[in-house]
Amino acid sequence: MQTTLSGLILIPLFLLTVFYVMKYKASDNLSALQKITVVSCIFYGFAVIYLTFFPFQIQTGIYANQTSWQSRINFDPVLDLSALPNLLMLAPLAVYYYLMNENASLLKTVRLGFILSFAIEFLQFLTNYFLGGWRGADVADIVVNTLGAALGFLVIKDIFKNAKSDSSLHQFKLYN
Repeated sequence: MQTTLSGLILIPLFLLTVFYVMKYKASDNLSALQKITVVSCIFYGFAVIYLTFFPFQIQTGIYANQTSWQSRINFDPVLDLSALPNLLMLAPLAVYYYLMNENASLLKTVRLGFILSFAIEFLQFLTNYFLGGWRGADVADIVVNTLGAALGFLVIKDIFKNAKSDSSLHQFKLYN
């Protein structure tokens, strides 16, 4: 049997998540710009889920992939222009981390980027292996995603360092 799940199932989940976070988790004293930060971060998270897992295919029986588990991981570290989207994918994560965490640092951002990238690739491997999905794990993606998070942090830190203290840019941060 072959079944494909559309990313459209994410829309109600996104709306429920925004409602829940804004109603129960976000404090009432957030400014409009801080609420934009929170909602756009949720949107970004769902966009990453969509881009990395959907359309989600489940293949069983005669349609299931019969190759060994080792062949489902690309261990080739060669990078080319196809790595550019992965470089850009976790850069916004670093921006949101910086805007939401007063103690953000390059090391913490790199660690967060690595953990998230590893989790994505591991879940892609598991869904490929057990459900016959078509997304494969790629070791180079972990490296490039982590590098993208580091670059995103360096860029946003430099932007805020050069911004005047009374700039409206600082109003997007969830801390003072």
